[in-house]
Amino acid sequence: MIKATTRENQVKLTVSVPPSLHVLLRSWAVCEGRELTSVVLQCVELSVRQMKSNGSIPAAAVRNYEAACDDRLAIGGL
Repeated sequence: MIKATTRENQVKLTVSVPPSLHVLLRSWAVCEGRELTSVVLQCVELSVRQMKSNGSIPAAAVRNYEAACDDRLAIGGL
């Protein structure tokens, strides 16, 4: 049996960063032949994972996130 997967809608965020950080992120993207947004997304994902694992994110926010994940899994039939 093959399950159809649905792609989540993406949410756009606007973030302002200091010029020096922009230079670093843009240079990183150029060095790896990637889009700037891809590099920034990687930074956000890794940072959030690290902050979640070291307890920097409030427990209520983590519970809300986990409940949303459970809902998505239930909708997907997993």
